[in-house]
Amino acid sequence: MKKRILIIVAASFALAGCRNDPLVGPEIPQEPLDREVRVVFRPTWNGADFDKNTVYLSAANERVLIQQVKFYLSGFTLLGDSGSAMVSAAELLDLTNGPQERVMRVPLAAYDSLRFGLGLPYDLNHQDITLVQPPSPLDFSQGMYWTWATLYRFMVFDGRFDTDPAGTGAPPYQFSLHTGRDECYRERQIPLSLEIVADDTAAIRLEVDIARFFTDGTNVLDLSQGSQSHGEAENLLPALRLSDLAVKAINAD
Repeated sequence: MKKRILIIVAASFALAGCRNDPLVGPEIPQEPLDREVRVVFRPTWNGADFDKNTVYLSAANERVLIQQVKFYLSGFTLLGDSGSAMVSAAELLDLTNGPQERVMRVPLAAYDSLRFGLGLPYDLNHQDITLVQPPSPLDFSQGMYWTWATLYRFMVFDGRFDTDPAGTGAPPYQFSLHTGRDECYRERQIPLSLEIVADDTAAIRLEVDIARFFTDGTNVLDLSQGSQSHGEAENLLPALRLSDLAVKAINAD
């Protein structure tokens, strides 16, 4: 009996010695195929830092005190010879108090332009907001949803104005332009020189020139001709004009 056991054990060792399992070496960490990129949004007025406490003279020759600048940028997409990469579906920016930053993961590549939308495209604007969970920029707590219209506000542009360019003190009249219907959505593509490589850091700097919310050199936003718009179909013209101008005011710094 003992002899049988010894034979079985010996056979087992012999079989084990004949196995040809592959050798498993140490795991080699893989380099990530993307990098974190800091995106800076800087509000300006004709190239200088914007200040919410300053009364400016607009292109319509009106004194303006801008008290809130808040808007969505969506479909944030980098483009280059090797293809495109959407790095953010939607960002909510409040530039009232100065620059804001976002960190986005960008695939390794060279890019020559940036495409984005001012506002939200149809599918995001008409989504069921009860399914959006915080801390999304699209959740209800952001204060950008028109419950009565079941649509989002794309932009909140509020302040005070004076039609007398020689006036003094606080401007006497209020303006409040809120865009948000699908007709107000605008897309833009701007040139941008950016190369993301494995062993480097990068940043995207975008300037938002609020003076250009009032003119593109040809068209002018004249608050005396319409200073209130809150999504009503019958009073959409000021919001459409603001949308046309504001999307052109965003450029690579």
